Parts: sequence; C-alpha cells; structure tokens
Amino acid sequence: MVNGGRFHIPALFSRDFFAEGFTVMPNILIKYSDRLGLEGTDLLILLAIFYFQQTGRYELEIADFSQLLHIQERQIQVSIEKMRDLGLLTDIDQSLETTGLFEKVADLWAEERMRAVQQKQQEAAITVQLKAGKEQLLSPLINIINLFEREFGRALTPIEIDQIKNWYCEHGYAETLIKEALKRAVLRGILNLNYMDKILASWAKMNIRTTREVIQYEERFQDKKKRKEQSDPDQKIAKEQDEKFKDIYLT
Repeated sequence: MVNGGRFHIPALFSRDFFAEGFTVMPNILIKYSDRLGLEGTDLLILLAIFYFQQTGRYELEIADFSQLLHIQERQIQVSIEKMRDLGLLTDIDQSLETTGLFEKVADLWAEERMRAVQQKQQEAAITVQLKAGKEQLLSPLINIINLFEREFGRALTPIEIDQIKNWYCEHGYAETLIKEALKRAVLRGILNLNYMDKILASWAKMNIRTTREVIQYEERFQDKKKRKEQSDPDQKIAKEQDEKFKDIYLT
C-alpha cells in the first residue's frame, strides 16, 4: 500500500469502498412508492432503515436518522408516524420492522401481475375473435372467386379479383347476389365483369337484396315488356334485330 513512503490512496479507497458494502433500495419499491403513499423523505428513511439493518443496528432513535440523513428530527418523526399509520412500519422490541411494507408491495405486485394476465387473455380472445371474423369474411369471398374461375375456365386476373372483392367488401353485395349476377352473365354468354357490375348496381338501385326479389323484379320487367309489345306489334318487329343482344341489364 506504500509507494515511495506514501500511501496509495486510490487502492485504499477502492478497498474500503467495496468493503463497506452497499445499501440497496429495491426497484419495485420505488416503482410502487406513489401507490404506497410514499414521498422522497419517506424513501430516504426506508433506505436508512435498510442501512442500519445491514450494519446490525436495529434499536434506533430519531436522532440516528437525523444524524445520518441530515434531516430535522421533527420531519423524520412525522414521516415514520405516517408509515406506521399506513401499516408499512411496525414497532417490535424497539426496532422498526418493514414486514408490512413488503407485504403491501407484494399485494401490489400480485394485483399488477393479475391485471397483466387478464389483459393478455383479453387480447388473446380479441385476436381469436378477429381471426374468426376475418375467416368468416374471407371464406365466402374465396368461394365466390373459385366459382368465377370455374365458370370462366381460367384463373382470374388481379384486377378481376379486386373487382369482386370490391363488390363484396366495399359495396356489401351479398354472396348470393354476386352468384346470381354471374349466373345471368353465363346464361347470356357475357363473361364480363363490367356487365355483372351493371347487374349488381341495378339491383342495388332497386334495393334488391335477395334472390327472390331478383326473380320478382325480372318477372315484372318481362310482363311490362310483353304488354308493350302486344300494344304495338309493328314496333316489336322493327326493333327485333336491334334488341337481339340487349336485355334488362344492358343499356
């Protein structure tokens, strides 16, 4: 330790620094200090209690805290009384016990951990519900796309798939109505999404939402067309060729 007749101050300090030991304030105690009703002075006093316990001193006087912390005795007395009232400190054989403090910290920890578990369970339940809802939404859409590809005899293009998704997801057209529109396009030999879009738009305009309403609408149209033709037979013959490729949904 001596170098040229002098003490090696850094080495001596390092030895004593570690030999004196450390007083540790648990992070969880600091974390819950506000919920425990603790303020800065209270935490300093608790730290002092831990310090005295580590040095083997348990029978303490207010003056001991004042001398260590350089805080007025009255302020220390008020803080200790408050922590006694909160059930954090108890007097046992002239010493301050912190059992109540750690029991309350444990309760807060358990409460927080339980909330975290419940939150994870809720998030998991929501995830399952969202997944189920998404699958429920996508399943009919996939069925529709598969049906279109079978009727078209080929894979749909990305643009065609987006068009069908737009019908189902954006416009909210029912799966049954989209299939009905496809059926009419197939029967007329018009495998064209623009034609089907006109069909669906026409039904939406007429507030048609079911297959039965579609049939009733088309029947009314045909009846009206027949009455018109019967009232003017010559007009029917003159327009027969022009109307060959026109129907209720073509304009």
